[in-house]
Amino acid sequence: MKIEQPFEIRHKSHHNSTGLISKYYPPKRVSEDDFLKKLDEEPKDVPRVIYVHTPYCDKICSFCNLNREQLSGSLDSYAEYIASEFDKYGKYRYFKEKPVDVIYFGGGTPTVYKAKQLEIILSSIERNINLSADHEFTFETTLHNLTDEKLEIMEKYGVNRLSVGIQSFTTEGREFYNRTFDRDETIRRIKDLKAKFNGEVCVDIIYNYPNQTIENAVSDAKTIKELDLGSSSFYSLMIHNGSALSKDIENDKLKMEDDLIRERKLHDAFVDELTKESDYYILELTKIAKKNRDNYKYIKARSFGGDTFPIGVGAGGSVDNIGIFRMKKEMSKFVEKGEYQQRLDKVGGLFQFPVVEKKNVLPNLTEKELEIFKETIEKMKNKNLILENENNYSLTRDGLFWGNNVSREILVDLVEKTLGDNK
Repeated sequence: MKIEQPFEIRHKSHHNSTGLISKYYPPKRVSEDDFLKKLDEEPKDVPRVIYVHTPYCDKICSFCNLNREQLSGSLDSYAEYIASEFDKYGKYRYFKEKPVDVIYFGGGTPTVYKAKQLEIILSSIERNINLSADHEFTFETTLHNLTDEKLEIMEKYGVNRLSVGIQSFTTEGREFYNRTFDRDETIRRIKDLKAKFNGEVCVDIIYNYPNQTIENAVSDAKTIKELDLGSSSFYSLMIHNGSALSKDIENDKLKMEDDLIRERKLHDAFVDELTKESDYYILELTKIAKKNRDNYKYIKARSFGGDTFPIGVGAGGSVDNIGIFRMKKEMSKFVEKGEYQQRLDKVGGLFQFPVVEKKNVLPNLTEKELEIFKETIEKMKNKNLILENENNYSLTRDGLFWGNNVSREILVDLVEKTLGDNK
């Protein structure tokens, strides 16, 4: 018997809502001078993130088509470019008068830099950026290119969190994702990394690869607990156009199962194993963390209306009401985000978490929007996706699996049912 699903397609990422508002209300282009003037205003009291993008990897995952390319030469000039960006922007009030809460190096693979290149980049941050006392400083990394020398340099400059792209601990999964090392060597290297690094070690897991079993998913969760890792992201495999997997599918080398029931079983098996009889809890739709360990301030700052200052080719973010997109070294796009988009961006961000406090979401809505919002919440409650009490909205077990759909549905209803009201 076919199980009735609340949605026909499961949205696997919050990016499925990105651009939804600008589709109906195109943002206004502004100049770099407008942006620089903003940086010389008194900084607002909001969480502040710097996101640094490294669009290079020395080995490409089979599923990836992100803004990255295979490393084929020296990164000396790119490292100097990143350092020069910190020197350029560090002169403004935005960085001189208020500390930064979070720095996040993503990619690509940020540990693809050589040790001397890391020193150039990180010393430029030390020269120009004041970090808050309880800052979070993350580097995404793989196990095969993070040397002891690089690790020492990173810790020297305040890096206190590593996000390791494991994808799977099982040897079968690692072979499928084109990862280096089998299960035993991966575990040995994680243990060695934890022994040497004084900060938090976290991992990424991607489930729902072809022929993955429930036992595979449970094994990954058990390994995370046994290694006492700070947290784990867990994403369902997405096949992107341009990736090696998409080309294999086009050439009929690989048949992907499109089975929501199987995907749900793998999701629940991983979550249930990691959270049962342990200190691990669901922090965000795609993140399970250990209590009193990984706070994942990066996602909290972005979702709760903070600034994300982007640096590096391919980086995007916003400072107050100005969105920034770094297209090339000498080319950035700046747009002005209206009050309407800022409010709804925050609403969508809040619903990336399992519990949403009413005091955080309701003040972002007008009287008409509030009526629409409450109607949508009732729909989600009738589908057993949301529970409501006096103070909070909480995602149910079903709601956690369909969380990105819930967030998108809320935004779609708010935008489409108020068309023309916010011009």
